[in-house]
Amino acid sequence: MKPELLDLLVCPGCRGRLDCETIRAEGPEIEEGTLRCGACRVSFPIRSGVPRMVPRELSRSEHATARAFGTEWKMLDELSEVSRDEFRSYLEPLSPSDLRGLAVLDAGCGMGKFSFAAAEAGARAIVAIDLSEAVDVAHAHLRPLPNAHVVQASIYELPFRPGTFDFVFSIGVLHHLPDPERGFRQIVPLAAPAARVLVWLYALEGNEFFVRWLDPFRVHVFSRLPAAVSRVAATILALPLWILIFLVYRPLARLGLDARLPYAKYFLYFSRLGFRTFWGTVYDKLVPPISFYLTRETIRRWLFATGLREVVLRHRNGNSWTCLAQREP
Repeated sequence: MKPELLDLLVCPGCRGRLDCETIRAEGPEIEEGTLRCGACRVSFPIRSGVPRMVPRELSRSEHATARAFGTEWKMLDELSEVSRDEFRSYLEPLSPSDLRGLAVLDAGCGMGKFSFAAAEAGARAIVAIDLSEAVDVAHAHLRPLPNAHVVQASIYELPFRPGTFDFVFSIGVLHHLPDPERGFRQIVPLAAPAARVLVWLYALEGNEFFVRWLDPFRVHVFSRLPAAVSRVAATILALPLWILIFLVYRPLARLGLDARLPYAKYFLYFSRLGFRTFWGTVYDKLVPPISFYLTRETIRRWLFATGLREVVLRHRNGNSWTCLAQREP
C-alpha cells in the first residue's frame, strides 16, 4: 500500500478517518500493517501490500462469486496489448486519454488490467477494488506504478467518501452481484459533481436464446463444478466455437455476408483479441453463481433513480450494454 492511498480511504462503516500502523515496509510500499478507525475503532489488516477491508459477513453467493473470479484471474494473469485494446473498446465513445489527470475508481478490478491501462493513460490516481483474491494479482501488476492503488473490498461497502473520484467505471461486475442495482447505487455517489460513471453490463436484448436455453446449465451444472473441471469444460466449448469463427464467421465477414449470423459482432470482436481472451469469456459464462441479463429500460431506470444524466447507452456487440452517464454539476 502506498501512503498516498490513506488520503482517499475512510472506514466503510462509519466513514471515520483511518490511521495506519506500519509493521513492515519495502521502499515506498507498506507491506504489512493495520488500518484503524479513530471513530469506531474497527481495524483492517494490510497484508502483502493490500488493505483487506472485506466485510465480516458475506452471503454464500458473494463468497462463491469471489472464489470463482479469484480462481479465474489467477489463471488469466497476463497483461498484454490486448488488454489495452479491450479497455479502449469498453470506454467508447471516450478514449483512455480522457482519464488523464483524473482520480479514477475501478469498481471490480479482477487482475487489474483495466486499472493498469487507466494508470498508463495518465490518471492522477487509479484505485482498483475487488472482493476476490485477484487483488493479489492486481497488486503485482500495479505496484510499480506510482499513481495506482489496490484495495480488497466489497462494492456494497466501499471505503471512500462521497465525491472522491472524477471518473468511476465498473466493467463486467455489477451483473454478477446478488443485487446489481444496489451495487450501482453504491458506486454513483463516489463520483464528484459533474463526474462521469461508466458501466458495462450483460444485455438481455440479443441474449434471449442464451438466457432461455443455455444459461440454466450455468445455474444448475457448471457453477457447481470444481474449478479444474470448469477449465476443461470451458476448453471443450471454446475450441469448436473458435474454429467456427475462423472457418465461417471471418470468411463471410470478408464477403459482407455475416449480418445474419448469430452473435456475429460478438464473435468477430473476439477473433481480433485472440483465443486466450475468448476462452476467458467462455469460462466467465460458465462459473459465476449469479449472472443477470439486463434490459435497456432497467438501466435507464437506474439512471433516473440515481439522478444521472445519460450520455451514451450503447448496445455493444449486439449483446451487452455500455452505459456512460454523468452526475449533475
